[in-house]
Amino acid sequence: ICYFETRKRRTLQGFVGLLLAALLAFWGFLCFERVKDWKSVEEITVVDGLKQLRSTRTQFNIANIHLQHQRLDEALDAYKRANALDPQERDSMPLYHAGQILLYRGEYAEAEKYLHKAVSGFFSPLTLAEEEVWHDYGLALWHVGRGLDAVTNLQNAIITNPGFAKGYNNLGCALFMLAASANPPNMQALQ
Repeated sequence: ICYFETRKRRTLQGFVGLLLAALLAFWGFLCFERVKDWKSVEEITVVDGLKQLRSTRTQFNIANIHLQHQRLDEALDAYKRANALDPQERDSMPLYHAGQILLYRGEYAEAEKYLHKAVSGFFSPLTLAEEEVWHDYGLALWHVGRGLDAVTNLQNAIITNPGFAKGYNNLGCALFMLAASANPPNMQALQ
């Protein structure tokens, strides 16, 4: 009986050892394959973005890569995925970048929706110049025919950064165009 138990134990130990060796070999293979993705930061970002479709951060990161390479359709899709994964829309960055792309394309009504959410959300001044968000929102509002709201948001851009030259320029143009329009608004409403 003792002989059979010793043999059974050795067989079990051999099986466990083989299983561990196989597991270690498989893990080594996975590591070897993963290291191939480490050619560059961009490469690993793209690989992770394509694999992790349910991660807000990886979708945002791959969208930034697409944006850097002027692949606007792919970037917009990835920003929209990032936004969809954040139902509370707490992060203004993907909202802002999606709005920028839409603004660039002339899709002003859609851009206005994203940029409105961006100015209402959370953004870190370390990663995004707040005045740019207000400015671009003002431009989208201008293009959808909401001139007074555009002026208010261009003013918000300047309040946020008093040295924002682009904001002063576009605010001046908006004020001039409103004053020169067929139905100029009450100028006190602009103060």
